Amino acid sequence: MKKIVILVDQMHSHGGIEKLVAIKANYWSTVFGYEVTILSTEQGGKPLVYKLNKEVIFQDLAIDFDRKKSYFSLTSVLKLLKNIVRLQQFIIKKKPDFILVASHIPMTYVLPFLITKKSKIIKEFHYTKFYDTRQGIKNRLLIFIESKYDYLVVLSKEEQSFYYSNNTVVIPNPIEEELNEPLIALSQRPLVAIAIVRFAPVKQLESMVAIWEQFCKNHPKWELHLYGSIGNEYYQKIFNLVQDKQLQSTIIFKGQTNEVLKVLQSARILLMTSIQECFPMVILEANAVGVPVISFDCPTGPRNIIHEAKDGFLIPVEDQNTFVNRLEELSNDTLLLDTLGNNTKHNASNYILSKVMNLWNTIIFAKS
Repeated sequence: MKKIVILVDQMHSHGGIEKLVAIKANYWSTVFGYEVTILSTEQGGKPLVYKLNKEVIFQDLAIDFDRKKSYFSLTSVLKLLKNIVRLQQFIIKKKPDFILVASHIPMTYVLPFLITKKSKIIKEFHYTKFYDTRQGIKNRLLIFIESKYDYLVVLSKEEQSFYYSNNTVVIPNPIEEELNEPLIALSQRPLVAIAIVRFAPVKQLESMVAIWEQFCKNHPKWELHLYGSIGNEYYQKIFNLVQDKQLQSTIIFKGQTNEVLKVLQSARILLMTSIQECFPMVILEANAVGVPVISFDCPTGPRNIIHEAKDGFLIPVEDQNTFVNRLEELSNDTLLLDTLGNNTKHNASNYILSKVMNLWNTIIFAKS
């Protein structure tokens, strides 16, 4: 039986990486029959945010890094040393076949130099390197460290082009669920557009509010539903912006949801105004339930999923007028809307869970 260890910072907060870790661990343990252990450093006794199958082992190393402090501070260095000792002890005892770094943690920079013996080491990347100019001593050091991994897993061919070592492989994100029940045609759904986001400046929700303000002047019956954890500073900024523009009756803050596919089935369009994305799962999830996406053509994810004018629209970044025009087009042309909706389901079929997990098995695990 192959043994796989997944390294993360925590599994208590909602997030794409945490969700993907749970999906992979559950699938690899139950379908492939592998022994899967998730090792965290900062769980802090909090409950798991996503359910893990009973076959998956979860263990917290209780390192408790302070993310507000530099990795080079004395406190962080001491914690890193503790992390190295505890992980090294675990590796020597369990002798895993594969060790996967799934989130951005200090161990990313150290793992290639530990005593791993037969273990293959893997690093996943969930952010775009489009803006990474790779200059200076620090970046040359990062390139060197990355070259020491057995595999660097990236999410698209475009992302692969930003790496300098020859150990990269492309494995996209999967869609967790496959729906068997028939879907309601988009033209028969409520007049709702939806955005499922992490409230952070990179999502450029000011642009979304401005776009919706212009759109709803001619479409007052439509609503924009914003899903995401509330309460942080950026959320408050967007909430206040909506209030100041008196859009609270048409832009509705819905809070966090654990039923993404369910809420998407009650929407006609998904909106995305990010300044950058790597490979957003929410586009795949929207496509799985027949929902087309209108997105800024930001680096690099949306353009590697959306097929222009076939299953969605890509808008030049910050071109709010074109974004509004596309919204107008889909709101007025129900035949076009339904056609795009039907095409999205075909697009989503490329990312079903079994296909993507088999890529992991054939490209990486079967080679041990």
